[in-house]
Amino acid sequence: MQLACPKCGTREIKVSGHRGFGELLKGLIGIYPLRCRRCNNRWETSVWADNAWKYARCPRCYRQELTTWSEQYYRAPLWTVFLLRVGGTPYRCAACRCNFVSFRKCRERFAWRHQTRTQN
Repeated sequence: MQLACPKCGTREIKVSGHRGFGELLKGLIGIYPLRCRRCNNRWETSVWADNAWKYARCPRCYRQELTTWSEQYYRAPLWTVFLLRVGGTPYRCAACRCNFVSFRKCRERFAWRHQTRTQN
């Protein structure tokens, strides 16, 4: 998925609204319109590119840099709790801070802390 603006290169993007029935149908097969927040450029991206469909992604901004969250610190809606009980994994988007549940695995673990080098 192309989550950087092709015009200015920033990753400050948002999901754009559908313009007509054709874009709505494209959304059903995994092609979504995105818009840059800086330069207002609009483009489409596909979940089929780079095998992105295999991995969990944020439902709000479609990014795949995810961490996990705990029920201890977040009061989840009833549907989210149900999905967790049937085997879903709690994920949190590092960019937009959206908490959600997915049955897909995470592409990579996002770490806030830098790894320290071990000295021999």
